[in-house]
Amino acid sequence: MALHAAKTRGCKVTAITVSREQHELARAKVFAEGLGDRVDIQYRDYRELSGRFDKLVSIEMLEAVGYEYLPAYFATCGRVLAAGGTMALQTITMPDDRFDAYRRRVDWMQTYIFPGSLIPSLAVIRQALTGSGLTLSRSEDLGPHYAPTLRAWAQRFKAQLPRVRALGFDLPFVRTWLMYLAFSEAAFAERTLGDHHLVLQR
Repeated sequence: MALHAAKTRGCKVTAITVSREQHELARAKVFAEGLGDRVDIQYRDYRELSGRFDKLVSIEMLEAVGYEYLPAYFATCGRVLAAGGTMALQTITMPDDRFDAYRRRVDWMQTYIFPGSLIPSLAVIRQALTGSGLTLSRSEDLGPHYAPTLRAWAQRFKAQLPRVRALGFDLPFVRTWLMYLAFSEAAFAERTLGDHHLVLQR
């Protein structure tokens, strides 16, 4: 996303990550594209973010923040977003009526794929925005489109199994990953999960 914004929109981008591996890979890609003067990849927690930004983009990160930290997350976003600024946020969402039961247990996905994750609901997001200076101006659920995407990912993964095995991944990993893709495809098709694009304004 950082490379796309810099190359196609001329944006100057600051991107943050708490993964050392992602930080190193992203920086290498930035310099390989010759965009070191436009894209700054920082190894930094969102709570340490400072400065002022015209726009913010958060893609599939909110699920890793945690229920109790959502207000602090949005407070940080509100603090660094310039007045009149826009924030685009993409997140997997849990239906409001399932959220309370969901957050009181640990499911298969949290155990084997995304340890420590928690998928928010729209109501929880709206509540967490209180006091942040941010308001929700638009919401669109892309979940129904995500189901065929996951099906395509599974087909491509299966087609590349010899390469996957050559990388050292064993049969239990392959079966777990295919289970994850199948579970996710079914959840989005049945609307037991959503994938929302949200636009926030300050």
